[in-house]
Amino acid sequence: MAGIVADCKLSTRFAIATDADEAAIRRLLRDNPMHGAISLSFEREPDYSRGMNLAGGSDQTVLAYANSQVVGMGRCTQRDCWLNGAARNTGYLGELRLDATVRGRYGILRDGYSHLLAMQREAPADFYFTSIAADNGRVRRLFENETRGLPHYGFLAELDTLLITVPRNPRAVRLRVVTATPSHIPDMIHLLNSPQQQLAAVWTAERLLSLDKHDLPLSRFRLAFDGAQLVGCGALWDQRQFRQTVIRGYSRALGIARPLLNFVGRIVGTPRLPPVNSVLAHAFLSPLAMARHAENRLPEFIESFLTLASQSGIEFLTLALPSDDARLPALRKRYTTRTWRSRLYRVDWPEFTPLKIHTKGAVFLPDVALL
Repeated sequence: MAGIVADCKLSTRFAIATDADEAAIRRLLRDNPMHGAISLSFEREPDYSRGMNLAGGSDQTVLAYANSQVVGMGRCTQRDCWLNGAARNTGYLGELRLDATVRGRYGILRDGYSHLLAMQREAPADFYFTSIAADNGRVRRLFENETRGLPHYGFLAELDTLLITVPRNPRAVRLRVVTATPSHIPDMIHLLNSPQQQLAAVWTAERLLSLDKHDLPLSRFRLAFDGAQLVGCGALWDQRQFRQTVIRGYSRALGIARPLLNFVGRIVGTPRLPPVNSVLAHAFLSPLAMARHAENRLPEFIESFLTLASQSGIEFLTLALPSDDARLPALRKRYTTRTWRSRLYRVDWPEFTPLKIHTKGAVFLPDVALL
């Protein structure tokens, strides 16, 4: 299962991760943040395996070793998603990391993808996709320019991930909102399944209830009703017990301005900039769905989670919508938000026949909490 390749005199071995690699994976994620005005590391403390195989997904992590040290990784998560109105097995490529000691060694990236391809041949997904931060020009150029030896990346759509500040005084909610119970599950499944949304997860009762072991019990689901009809379903999913976003640094200008910005923020209610090395106190609004005729009530439905979020020590709610979603202006007007834009790509290897999917006018909305 492992292969040896040469990369600029660096002997590199690739293999599927095992339990013995757990600490090395966490070190790689911790020590190699994503740099920007705010540098972030996306970590998996205290045990990488606790965040695997969410909601019926199947994870496979490929590691690159140099001199017995883990210097790179990439993960493929296979799960059922909606494509062209039907449930299809998809593979999401995520957690691509190279250690700072081998940064710029293209051969490791190329051969890592080759090894992942070899592993996928045994049971390939129908469709592969990934995401890249819109402002990460270096990585985008690498994949968008058809770099030799890498799979083809085809642009699909852009997503806006909103970080919504939990306000001190939530507004009153006119919707009738109740806590989910087992008797609601059939209607919840019906609403959560969105065949018209490309790459949305396929939900079953078993997958929904399996979230309990990943810190999302049914009691954290809220349901909105219009009369007797279920029009909204969502959950406050705090993943900090197994997956964390950690502030690893600020740009020089932002670091200097941070104390003043936080002082002003306490007065006007804008989000604070947390201390370096602190875990971002956020939770996903996920799974999340609104009935089509009630989509414009999403801002009010979000309001129903704010008291629970505050009581749970949550400072920010996280959700993603297509960048051209008509509800985004209303959300930004009603709440204090920060936006992280990403681009979705289909990933095709010459060895696999590409699946034709609808793109013109299609809504692409994978569940960001499962990526």
